[in-house]
Amino acid sequence: MPLDHVDRVVQQWKAERPEYDLAPVEIIGRAGRIMEHVDRALEAKFEEFQISRASFDVLAALRRNGNPYKMTQRDLMRGLFRTSGSMSLRIDALQKQGLVKRSPDSEDRRSVFVTLTAKGVALLEDAIPAHLENESSLVGGLNRAERSQLIALLRKWLVSLEDEVAHGRQLYLGMTLLDSRASTKMRRAVGLPDMPGLLVNKIAAGSRAEELGFRKGDLVTSIERQAVSSLVDLRKILNRSEPKTKRVRVVRGVETLEFKLASSSI
Repeated sequence: MPLDHVDRVVQQWKAERPEYDLAPVEIIGRAGRIMEHVDRALEAKFEEFQISRASFDVLAALRRNGNPYKMTQRDLMRGLFRTSGSMSLRIDALQKQGLVKRSPDSEDRRSVFVTLTAKGVALLEDAIPAHLENESSLVGGLNRAERSQLIALLRKWLVSLEDEVAHGRQLYLGMTLLDSRASTKMRRAVGLPDMPGLLVNKIAAGSRAEELGFRKGDLVTSIERQAVSSLVDLRKILNRSEPKTKRVRVVRGVETLEFKLASSSI
């Protein structure tokens, strides 16, 4: 069987540090590389319809929601796992193209409905079959049985990750973090002052977090001097390519500590 890029990376690490468990790298590294190829192919296809993949996600969410193809902007934001600002910009662009329209929610002044227009519906009628054909070609290297097996494994993986998020937790470097609300509640319970951040609730034995010195009860407050008050904040900062080594500010009880986190560890 031919080697891929991740095989070569793993071989290099095994030569340098044979004690490392590289099985997660083989999975996540490949998932990332595959998505780079997929993203390019999908964007190229959507450009033929003068929309982006991000725009298609919004249009498709409205369409599959059923007639009258209407959702609140808040529901779209949550369903597509986007921030309020990025969702507003995306809807602004779609509205300028005449693909969606906004309308106030008569029952909640703070809420706005987004509705797919007739033009948006017509565009999807053309774009969706082309999109599905494009995706089918991208998995063409797998036979039917292999696709079924991969679907089952990916479902199991995604369910485990979504369960973490649903309970206000997220796993990074082998540690489970609580969201800011749960973190505040936990600190109050032991008499510690309120402070924005993400509380380390659990650390896997032998994990990278344990090696770096994180402990249960630590509160991650900032990375590269940028406040971390949500899991979204954390992901954004950690996913940035620069700097290569990020400084993580942690409060342990009332004492402030700083850890250095290399991008290759994330």
